Amino acid sequence: MSKLIGNQIIEINTVDSTNNYAAKLLNQTKIPFGTVIMALFQSEGKGQRNASWQSSSGENLLVSTLLNVKDLGSDNIYYLSKAVALAVRFCIVDFLNKDAKIKWPNDVLVDGEKIAGVLIENKWKNQNLHSSVVGVGINVNQFDFPLPFSATSLALCLNKKLEVSEVLESWCKWMNLYFGYLLDREFVLIDRIYHQHLINMDNWAQFVVDDHSFTAKTIGVNPQGQLILKLKDGQEKLFNLKEIRQIV
Repeated sequence: MSKLIGNQIIEINTVDSTNNYAAKLLNQTKIPFGTVIMALFQSEGKGQRNASWQSSSGENLLVSTLLNVKDLGSDNIYYLSKAVALAVRFCIVDFLNKDAKIKWPNDVLVDGEKIAGVLIENKWKNQNLHSSVVGVGINVNQFDFPLPFSATSLALCLNKKLEVSEVLESWCKWMNLYFGYLLDREFVLIDRIYHQHLINMDNWAQFVVDDHSFTAKTIGVNPQGQLILKLKDGQEKLFNLKEIRQIV
């Protein structure tokens, strides 16, 4: 396995967002791709749907890494999201004797509670995909989470604290593996493993669109990142990220 990600690690105490910090470095310096930015605390940590990421100082893994995705092409960019979600999922399972599930688009849940999240911000040059900043937050040693968040951590699951550096090492290992699959264009393999670990895959579950709740079965996530659902009447429908919410 080639080791691109994690060859260089920059540790900082406090930052608004590791993704913002990484993007500024990319614009201002010749920082090598695969560099990991690790922060003890984010004052403005970001999540999907413009949500904030809640994290106690020094308790969790908060990282961003810069990736060269020029050869991937814009048509295949969602496979990066799938690859990162899988890397996070397998990192978590390294430490727990229980399953972890991916909740579309790329949160990771244990026993129905959020333990990790991913935020990917793509950079473009002359209308061509150039690079991506991959932000990951994994709850490691935090025991208390503000309401109404339904969250957990490795420490809560294990009833003991871990070294955050060990979790970082595991995440880098799995990221190198799955980013390697991505560079080798192993899209079918990534899809197959992603769907094996997608929550409620081929099961009936509750979803909400415009305050309307309905039951549907998850069929998969297509290469464009759309959720494919099968309705009770047999229809299959596609949904974009901001159109639908899944009740776990």
